Amino acid sequence: MNPAYASAVLSSVVFGTADFLGGIAARRASTLTVTFASGAAGLLSLCVAALFIRGVALPQDYAWGSLGGLCGGLGVALLYRALAIGPVSVAAPVVSLVALTLPIIVGVALGERPSLLACIGMALAAGSFPLISNTGRREDASDPRARRSMIVMSLMSGALVGGFLVCIGRVSDSAGLAPLFAARMTTVVVFAAILLVRRETPWPRGVVLPTLAAGVLDSFANVAYFIAVQSGPLAIVGTIVSLAPAATVLLARIVLRERWTAPQRVGLAFAGAAIACVSLG
Repeated sequence: MNPAYASAVLSSVVFGTADFLGGIAARRASTLTVTFASGAAGLLSLCVAALFIRGVALPQDYAWGSLGGLCGGLGVALLYRALAIGPVSVAAPVVSLVALTLPIIVGVALGERPSLLACIGMALAAGSFPLISNTGRREDASDPRARRSMIVMSLMSGALVGGFLVCIGRVSDSAGLAPLFAARMTTVVVFAAILLVRRETPWPRGVVLPTLAAGVLDSFANVAYFIAVQSGPLAIVGTIVSLAPAATVLLARIVLRERWTAPQRVGLAFAGAAIACVSLG
């Protein structure tokens, strides 16, 4: 497998794990608090990673990183909230289906031309999301507002997460991790300001461990994605990373005992086939 695609697969799995932990934490604490605390933990872990991956960032790299941090922070906050109020296996695929489209559109617009096999893989990835989200259960019709809120938040989150993937993909190859540091710093500062205005506590009581773990894993996934997109096409790398819900749904089955339906099994098989196609293409 192409090393860039292997790094993208690793990023996808870790992103899915971080999303699961953040969503669990947001069920018991404020979404704003969880986003801020996980962002702060991720900032510290980036400082450690920066010791091993160095470079020289240009002004535009910091600009792309800061814009990506704003998009990513808001997108993650909306994702955590969507996961907190709705089924994990519904919200996460909606987010990723929307997030998938932006890197593909931008990559093609920039001149990338994926092979036929890679295009088949991207189509399989897009088809896997509605299958993975099929829980076989009818949502509670007595609370349509909650369902609408979850869908709207998921759509907005997907657009913002896609924006993050595009922004980080625009960073120059020699920039090192400084733009990621700028991205994470932007997230922390923005949410610190929001918490200050709302007079909310920045400490997620009762869910400290999953919150901090989500932040550290999210930063690790960011680094893996950054490495992948530096040497691989944005459209394909973005597609692989957007398969993160497969890991989220797997964890929901193991930890929350959510059962897989037949469509979900097919969706997970599609996700695996998508990775194989884009890797070989």
